[in-house]
Amino acid sequence: MKKFLFKSLSVLMAFVLLVAQSHILSAKPLTAAIPSMEESVFTLDQNALDAALSELNELDNYLAQNEGVTYSDLEAAGSELITNISDIAAPMGIAQDGDPLLGIPPFWWGCVLGWVGWLLVYVLTDKDKVLTKQAFHGCLISSAISVAFSVVYWVVLAGEIY
Repeated sequence: MKKFLFKSLSVLMAFVLLVAQSHILSAKPLTAAIPSMEESVFTLDQNALDAALSELNELDNYLAQNEGVTYSDLEAAGSELITNISDIAAPMGIAQDGDPLLGIPPFWWGCVLGWVGWLLVYVLTDKDKVLTKQAFHGCLISSAISVAFSVVYWVVLAGEIY
């Protein structure tokens, strides 16, 4: 055990020395001037914004006047209002307003956070058994991986000692 600790400490010290040397060698005096920025990029151009959202505003006005009209109704009628608009409710996996898990699958809640993620899924989904079971499976898999790595570590450590 003592031999293993000394080897580990010497490897750590060598790594620290290497990092310190690389920082010393890469440290140069800062002679570059800070480039100027174009401030007009950060100002809001209301006219450009209105032009970009004109199609969406037109569709919004039409839907406000004709209540009960759906996307599929407009699509079936071949309406020009929806030519560049998609019917995806949550683009790129972004969570919807009523999604209690923030768009993250329950398996990953359990896998990354363990029993805490499992408990969060249970509480946030109002005791939904299917989602809680998925989080439990994630918790089990992450625990099994942790145990496997621990066993391998202790086997290697026992090999170093004897």
